[in-house]
Amino acid sequence: MKLNLFKRSMIFATFFGACLCIALIVASLGTTHWIDARAHRTSIRDSDGRISFGLFEGYKQLNPRYGWRSHNFSVKAGTHPARRWAWCGTAGQLGAALVSAGGACVLAVLGAAARHRCSPKPLLIANSLAVLFTLGAISVWLTEYFLRLQYNVLSDEDLASTWTSDGMADLGLSFWLVVAASISALVNIICIAVAAAEGRDADTIAPALEEKVNGAIMLY
Repeated sequence: MKLNLFKRSMIFATFFGACLCIALIVASLGTTHWIDARAHRTSIRDSDGRISFGLFEGYKQLNPRYGWRSHNFSVKAGTHPARRWAWCGTAGQLGAALVSAGGACVLAVLGAAARHRCSPKPLLIANSLAVLFTLGAISVWLTEYFLRLQYNVLSDEDLASTWTSDGMADLGLSFWLVVAASISALVNIICIAVAAAEGRDADTIAPALEEKVNGAIMLY
């Protein structure tokens, strides 16, 4: 049975949703605002500092009362303000989400281009995995934020100089981009469910209509 226009359109719409999911994840990986924090020195009243970092790079500006000093720094597992398990868990699951969303893009194009009806299960699985992995990354980062990062994002050297960021760290834009990516993949799942339901309705109506037509022909 050929795909109707509505079902084909809903399947193709998931292509754009998957592309958006990929773009949001890539943006989150490439930006330095997973955490935005302020800092000050407990020993100096007018001191101030700003720290922002992503999964791979970051920067900090510290002003110990006599001028701002800016530093860019590279971070990885072992040197990241987040602990190794949190860094690896977040980065690894985002990589898996990228692969899943890429697969969803390919499957959406193939499904929309197919002349005859095909199973929506592979497309549904790909988008479900994208949701699963993005939610996993969100969960790992939130856990590390509440256990550690909200209390300290500074290096041992800064801590030795009496700097503190305790209670002054917030989740940044990069983190919320992953939340948006998860929502995008979830919307795709809804579109696939609607398309599948439309297909089932068509399968139910078509045989009934054919039976009525055949009955009318036999009557004549």
